[in-house]
Amino acid sequence: MTEHIPQEFIQQLLSRIEIVDLIDSRVPLRKKTSSNFFACCPFHTEKNPSFSVSQSKQFYYCFGCGAHGNAIDFVMQYDHLGFPETIELLACQAGLDIPQKKTRSESRIVSQGSYELLEKIALFYQKTLKRSSLAIDYLKRRGLSGMVAKEFELGFAEPGWDHVLQTFGKTMDLKKQLHDLGMLIKKEDGGYYDRFRDRIMFPIRDKRGRIVGFGGRILEKGDPKYLNSPETSVFQKGQELYGLYHTLKSNRQLSRIILVEGYMDVIALYQHGITYSVATLGTATTSHHLHQLFRHVSDIIFCFDGDQAGRQAAWRALLVVLPLMRDDIQIRFMFLPDGEDPDSLIRKKGKPHFEQCIDQASALSTFFFQSLANQVDLTHMDGRARFATLATEHLNKLPDGIFKQLMMEDLAKRVRIDIEHIKQPITSAHYKKNPVKTKHKPRSALTLAILLLLQQPELAQLVTDPMPLLDSRGFDIFLELLKMAKNQTNLKTGAIIERWRNREEAPLLAKLAQTEHMIPESGIENEFLGAIAQLRKLAHQQAIHQLLAKANQAALSEQDKLLLNSLINSKN
Repeated sequence: MTEHIPQEFIQQLLSRIEIVDLIDSRVPLRKKTSSNFFACCPFHTEKNPSFSVSQSKQFYYCFGCGAHGNAIDFVMQYDHLGFPETIELLACQAGLDIPQKKTRSESRIVSQGSYELLEKIALFYQKTLKRSSLAIDYLKRRGLSGMVAKEFELGFAEPGWDHVLQTFGKTMDLKKQLHDLGMLIKKEDGGYYDRFRDRIMFPIRDKRGRIVGFGGRILEKGDPKYLNSPETSVFQKGQELYGLYHTLKSNRQLSRIILVEGYMDVIALYQHGITYSVATLGTATTSHHLHQLFRHVSDIIFCFDGDQAGRQAAWRALLVVLPLMRDDIQIRFMFLPDGEDPDSLIRKKGKPHFEQCIDQASALSTFFFQSLANQVDLTHMDGRARFATLATEHLNKLPDGIFKQLMMEDLAKRVRIDIEHIKQPITSAHYKKNPVKTKHKPRSALTLAILLLLQQPELAQLVTDPMPLLDSRGFDIFLELLKMAKNQTNLKTGAIIERWRNREEAPLLAKLAQTEHMIPESGIENEFLGAIAQLRKLAHQQAIHQLLAKANQAALSEQDKLLLNSLINSKN
């Protein structure tokens, strides 16, 4: 987990890695400007190079698809690795050992012993299945072969309250560990009992092949039909995908992945030769799920029931996808006929028909516009206006790039107005008066200060006096950035961006990191000091206004009067 790797080590690692050498070893770069290298982007198809790597910033940016980041981001995206695996790879290259932040509970739970214990429990369930004619008959009725049951290591949790408890919980420490791993439930009187009873058991492996939890399907009628392990230190439902391990193991060349609804769908498709399906674990699709899949394929097909509930689930998945869309990926939606699931459909129609349905799945753009069109009447102007408003609200969440541009153009054609009116709402008085100049709106002093400090952190040393407080959105970012840059010498842009990983301000900083400020090198220091002076002036004026406003509400204290007088005199 990322939080277990100390931030100080990550910064040290980035200082050891030269991003130009790292990228050049995978994508040949050529020098074009004094400090930047260029290549055709490895993340989307293009003829002219738009992929820029800045040696001074230790940062890359593609002007075509918007891909950007530091050395860690590049390896994650190019080598299809997760964050921990990337850190391990780069640390090995740099000759560094990764220190770990550990707490007592983490050391106990997130240990090899825990994975081994879950592995033993999975084997226990498999042996129990072989002894249960009832469970075997159920799997046969569902059409599963013994071979596929063995491949997915299906097991059986017998009826009863203490089979796992008695077999694996010989000591209090083991009982506690089993409870922490979600295998036991604690009683009010302090005792324990088995979580899974009278269920077909599905071991859940992470993509590294370690068992992290279980899913259980009840044999007869009862609720819940499916029961998953609870969240534990080794199992987070929003991060794991059932079947991903088997998909990666079975396909050396993987071009697409189909995301279905449950365990049985994955297993049934696998049995019929569709070995590239995965399922979420009782949760809606998350951005983490999608990031995992994007590391392995660029084509993802969501498979849902064709009823209203299925289409609503598809729409929710689409909303998760929108902020993550890149020009090099394809998202599609496949809807099953009424009353069918993947298993029943492939049994009735065969594998070729099912794969044809996958090939004919609706593109994200088609499903998006069809779903919104069902809510309005496009034959009338008010309906088209409503359609444009609904669509624009969602399309604004798309990252800048070719796909967003094409979606905006498609929307403009559907509502029969100029695309510029889609990008800039026609209700804007400023747009009516001067539609061109809005593109060249001067940067605020705060934005300029952040931009310059981000791209040239050494400027922080020019700020010798403490900054006054300013009640302005983004000023806290500036102060944090200023403190970081003052305290660390030789800080690079890529290392700064890393400090903001997974924070909501990260996209803004990444955008500013690659923005061309068009200030001559000789004038950068003066521009930065000018922005700082303007911020001090704004803070000064704000303090006066706040004290005056306070005076209108109640009498000022003697201390406030002295402060106000001092501020006014210093202003003059």
